[in-house]
Amino acid sequence: MKILDSIWFTPGGSMKIIGIVKTQDEVINKIKYYIGTSIGSSQKEDEQYIAMYGAEFPKVAGDKLM
Repeated sequence: MKILDSIWFTPGGSMKIIGIVKTQDEVINKIKYYIGTSIGSSQKEDEQYIAMYGAEFPKVAGDKLM
């Protein structure tokens, strides 16, 4: 899975940063989006973490955001 883009939202207080990650399945060339919270390491590691363990995000909404 290839990471194409990401967008980040910083909530107030002690809440974790929320990210939406745009991915491409390199075998079938399908675009998917995933949403989740960061683990706080680095942007690249957070993108990988969300792509692996995040919840699928609607493609229609993701296309409008990115």
